[in-house]
Amino acid sequence: MFFVVLQTSTSGGGGSFFSSPWWQFASLMSWALLIGLWLALVFWTYKDARRRMTGSLMIGISVVTSLVFPYVGPLFYMILRPPEYLEDVLERDLEIRAKELEISGAADRCPACQTPARDDFLICPKCRRQLKLACRKCDRPLDPAWRACPYCAAEVKAPVARTEPLIEEDELFA
Repeated sequence: MFFVVLQTSTSGGGGSFFSSPWWQFASLMSWALLIGLWLALVFWTYKDARRRMTGSLMIGISVVTSLVFPYVGPLFYMILRPPEYLEDVLERDLEIRAKELEISGAADRCPACQTPARDDFLICPKCRRQLKLACRKCDRPLDPAWRACPYCAAEVKAPVARTEPLIEEDELFA
């Protein structure tokens, strides 16, 4: 049996492992990786803070903290940041306002001229825009999304696009 024994000699050209080119290359790449990760965390902090905060001062403090305290600054930011994106907060507020309008009855308006319109109006009394369809069997107002009349169970056919007004002006004042 042959055994291979690695020996290091102190005499002649051999240095320690830590002065070898491989170790220097590995240590430089490790430093580059750590610095790249640090800068990526600073950039992530900036992008996330812009989506979650309105004040530029708070965004600046978050970014400077993550820049001055590597790896710990982004961790503090993650713990202390607002829980929601600004877009989500805005969307929730709009939904709440829409529900409040729906409950108060202010949502029953013509989409074209904002004139108040009751649920049983087929057209807007001011601008004559068609608000709902009339059932062909019982003449009750139908929502355009319905496929059947809930009052008489008649099938709802697709509405025909009208180019002329529903009521002529001569008929209104006759």
